[in-house]
Amino acid sequence: MGRNTNAIDKETEKHEPGMKSGMKHLYSGKEDRKGRYQWQDTIPEDLKDPAENSETAEWALLVRNVKVYNDPRKVLAIHSIVIQSPLLKDLLARVLKNYPGVTVGLNRLEFQGKFEPLIHRWTELQEAISMLGDATEEDRKTKDHAGTLQDILIKEFKNLIDNSQDMKSKRVMTYEHLWTLFQPGSVVFARQDGQETAMTLVETKYGQDGNGQPCFWLTCRYVDWDGTRFGSNKLNLSIALYTGTRNITQLRVFPLEYHHDAQALRTRLIERGAKAESLAGPNYRAYHGIAWLQGQFGTKDKYNVKGRIVIDTYGWNRFNPSSAIYVTPFNQKDPVRGLDDFDGDDEDGEDNYEEGDDSGMPIDGHFADEDTAHQLPLTTEQKLICTPLLRGYSMRNKQWLNFYVNCVKEIEWQTDAFDRLVLPKNQKELILGFTQSQRKHRETFDDVIEGKGRGMIVLLCGPPGVGKTLTAESVAEEMKVPLYMMSAGDLGLDPRRIEQKLQDILEMCTRWNSVLLLDEADVFLEERSLHELERNKLVSIFLRVLEYYEGTMFLTTNRVQTFDPAFQSRIHISLDYQELSFDSRRTVWKNFLDSSPHDHSITDAQLNNLTHMNMNGRQIKNILKIARLLASGKDEKLSHEHIITTLEVTQHLHNETQFTERARGSLYQ
Repeated sequence: MGRNTNAIDKETEKHEPGMKSGMKHLYSGKEDRKGRYQWQDTIPEDLKDPAENSETAEWALLVRNVKVYNDPRKVLAIHSIVIQSPLLKDLLARVLKNYPGVTVGLNRLEFQGKFEPLIHRWTELQEAISMLGDATEEDRKTKDHAGTLQDILIKEFKNLIDNSQDMKSKRVMTYEHLWTLFQPGSVVFARQDGQETAMTLVETKYGQDGNGQPCFWLTCRYVDWDGTRFGSNKLNLSIALYTGTRNITQLRVFPLEYHHDAQALRTRLIERGAKAESLAGPNYRAYHGIAWLQGQFGTKDKYNVKGRIVIDTYGWNRFNPSSAIYVTPFNQKDPVRGLDDFDGDDEDGEDNYEEGDDSGMPIDGHFADEDTAHQLPLTTEQKLICTPLLRGYSMRNKQWLNFYVNCVKEIEWQTDAFDRLVLPKNQKELILGFTQSQRKHRETFDDVIEGKGRGMIVLLCGPPGVGKTLTAESVAEEMKVPLYMMSAGDLGLDPRRIEQKLQDILEMCTRWNSVLLLDEADVFLEERSLHELERNKLVSIFLRVLEYYEGTMFLTTNRVQTFDPAFQSRIHISLDYQELSFDSRRTVWKNFLDSSPHDHSITDAQLNNLTHMNMNGRQIKNILKIARLLASGKDEKLSHEHIITTLEVTQHLHNETQFTERARGSLYQ
């Protein structure tokens, strides 16, 4: 039947010990129709000796030429030049110093394509050659080798160089010569969202935009802050195809030295970079200008922000992980892909921002710890190319937004806010004293469980218009910390999302040392019942999260009798605000009138007359506001008559409020 398997094993054993050492060469023969090689063990007959050998290695330069078929003026063109002369390499090392992508010390220094490094540094090369002397044999040899290179380049590129230099001198440029204008490593200028920005050019390339239209791409590098350190990021910009010449300063991007006032621009940008550096880390500031956020479809949703903001890139990364900022450290090789891997714009036509590595994730999947104290200061050049963008949180809009450095202002603190608060002196001192102490010694308070019970929760209860909200606002102003005003509307109604939102808000407030004000807290604190399951969830969530809050929280309510018992043990201090007494009302009237003393003609007797009316602080403020409008409409000083007229007009509302006030006030007796 078949062969014996034992016989096969014996045959295999015979061959294995006799395997030869060394190697056997096989050579590619003819290719078949599919491009596959037919391998053979003999050297192909049409094989020639290599073009470069020991003889060619003796020449200072090797010039490789290729046939030209589509140009009637010449039949050969230079494909590449290999610099072999060590003397010439030394000269080029000085000429091409800091030129990106060129390592002059290599055994084979090769230039090809458009010979960009030599064309961009043509003026420097000419100057270096003209400075060469002939005192020594080495000098004469260097001059001879450099002259040969110069002759080759002039013969090949004279028209290109002359045209480019001529257009630069007239401050214009054609589309096909754009590459001669932009030297890698140079500083370029562009307006981004109306902001003046300088960036370092990395590389350029002709290509297509997202719509398939021809364009000239520029990859630029700028300095950014990721919340823990400064580093570099890349941005791709494009110049669309155009015909004829165009003024250099009318291009979307152009070298900074062509700006009509380049020195003043550099000074402005360096000052802005220094300001951006000073705002690294959490900073509480005022802002007046446009801010924006990347929309769902790649658009920039703009917001008009006038108010206080917290600049906090680390917090931005923490609460917006999908649009987090990543930078390449200055001392590390930049991993961001360049134009060779770039296919054009996003579909919406916006330029691509490339930040961090390709994965868009932090190293090891976690954010670095904040340590602004050990940051090396930025150099002048790094300040020049620093981004105009800051990331932070708008306290009024309650949104994380991108802000512009130039729109950030210092806060004008209302230094007398706490003094003008109409409360008994000992009560004011108590509130301010323990909030300041709690902030200072927060780490010393702790529970059995770490991080639990470090917060300070103050309940302010009493009828409307007696200064509950103003107390929290005045404390924040006096302590010069952010005030976060939260209401039930900020959290929504879905219990599944409320807990996460609430935790985020509490974490933000702890991080910024801010005072948290939960105004009209009734909905969170109301006693749980067997029937309202959804609201029970809300109260339970609030009770649980409150335990782990580490900052100062003020709760205001005028329905203290409906509180859930579980809150009583969580509230550290409860202050009862009575209806305003005669003296308190007089002080409120006087405070509001004294805010513009030259604007009214009300006597002390008239002030006493007004004080006798039983009103709360908010009603007094509203009456004065309307009376002032009435007076300014008649171009008169505010008088007692204006206030009486206003009272008569709003009397029905005031009477209704008086009745409700008495009903509510009786709850606090």
